[in-house]
Amino acid sequence: MTMDALAALCDRIASAAARTRKLNLLADYLRTLDDGDLARAVRFLSGSPLPDGRKLSVGAATLRAAAASATGWDLELIRFCSRVAGDSAEIIALLMAGRSAGLPLSLSGAEQHLLALAAERSKARKQKLIEQWLLAYAPLTLKYLLKTLTGMLRIGLQAKLVEEAIARASAQPLELVRAASNRSGDLAEVALAARHQTLDRIQARLFHPLDFMLAKPLESMPDGVLDSGPWWVEDKYDGIRCQLHAAHGKVRLFTRGQEDVTASYPDLTVPLSAIHPPLILDGELLVWRDGAPQSFNALQQRLARKRLTPALLAECPVAFIAYDLLYAGQTLLLNEPLERRRALLESLPLQPPIHIAPQRRLASPQELDALFEAARARRNEGLLLKRAGSLYEAGRRGGAWIKVKRALATLDVVITAAEQGRGRRATMLSDYTFAVRDGSRFLNIGKAYSGLTDEEIRQLTRLLKSLATERFGRVVLVRPEVVLEVAFDGIQKSPRHKSGFAMRFPRILRWRKDKPPEEIDTLDRVREIYVASL
Repeated sequence: MTMDALAALCDRIASAAARTRKLNLLADYLRTLDDGDLARAVRFLSGSPLPDGRKLSVGAATLRAAAASATGWDLELIRFCSRVAGDSAEIIALLMAGRSAGLPLSLSGAEQHLLALAAERSKARKQKLIEQWLLAYAPLTLKYLLKTLTGMLRIGLQAKLVEEAIARASAQPLELVRAASNRSGDLAEVALAARHQTLDRIQARLFHPLDFMLAKPLESMPDGVLDSGPWWVEDKYDGIRCQLHAAHGKVRLFTRGQEDVTASYPDLTVPLSAIHPPLILDGELLVWRDGAPQSFNALQQRLARKRLTPALLAECPVAFIAYDLLYAGQTLLLNEPLERRRALLESLPLQPPIHIAPQRRLASPQELDALFEAARARRNEGLLLKRAGSLYEAGRRGGAWIKVKRALATLDVVITAAEQGRGRRATMLSDYTFAVRDGSRFLNIGKAYSGLTDEEIRQLTRLLKSLATERFGRVVLVRPEVVLEVAFDGIQKSPRHKSGFAMRFPRILRWRKDKPPEEIDTLDRVREIYVASL
């Protein structure tokens, strides 16, 4: 099968509005492939095009430089067009119309091109290879070859939909495909196993992140929610959700977004290299100081730091709070009840910087308010409730886990910019950047898109368009006249905003039509909230 056919499929999937249409198109296509091309196509579609899982470190600047060389177009013009469109591959494919030879390209040939590119260390040589592709193949094929290269297909095809298409194409139960994908982390392997009905042979693999079980968020507890108990209760910690994999001296840390952050926390991973029996822990990564967990603001000083100085490591030492055990003794424990997983966790000879989250039985719902305030007094976010006997439902946000979080505070802010939405909100301005007041200035502090009704968003779209001062692609700058009340879970320092701060998990409570921008909250109020949280 050809890369040209895969590109045509991707274009049809991108233009299909209905999820079922996307699913049917992909499943029908997968049935037509031999085993080799099935593995290649699934890798290309899932954002991991190389057989060995390596990443292709090629940036948009290299693509644009190759396009400028192949077409003779001005590099600055290509950069401008790419910025407006938000997609370099799309623009480059359009530029190559009438310029490329239009040669056919097989999936195996595309794979060989990507492997050759991955083997090159020279940026100039990588650019030359891409330029050769541009001159050889059809524009539509180039569009999706480059998208595959960057790992950003942007055709509305999430990994879960690919799993569903694999299940449909192979006539295998979806739950078996998803379970195998979670164990393996390799969708190409899963697709072949599903076709040959050998999904049960796929074993759990360490050092690739499993899907996290998610908790249903509630700010209040409606009547009857806890009737399915009994329940266990833990503090909801104010750090980064993290999965710790360890075996035979090797340690890896993965965030909920499946990012490997091991290198950023040597003060945690070096001591843990003494762990030898294989295990996977689910928990929270946070700063631990003076015998207690600290707030997210303390951890923020460690985030995205390229250089970790001895002073920083001493000032902000990290720890791992373990609250679940997913793998131990060569056994995946996801289908074991909560109490069994907890007993095994507590039996492990874990030592600092690993701490096991305290857990207690919830006696009655009337305890929740007092327990919540006690958790907040310990600088934690709130509570995490876990239903007794619950399994670890990887990748699901069911009712077996409930996180109780309440807004730290609210601020009245003014909209300074709005971004065009996507999907059913594609014709509306639905993502709002907002600011607080500092004297006569308005300084941005965050962005939110949830909390308003569709009708309110339609009204705001009309109003904001009338207030527009400039437009940059999908973003419209507006005169600061529309006031919102926004709730949030915390304030953190941020170099991204001119205020120097950013809200954590902001959500819009209401449109304050009754309040002028001169009466919104000030930067001094933001500083007060931040200092109080330290």
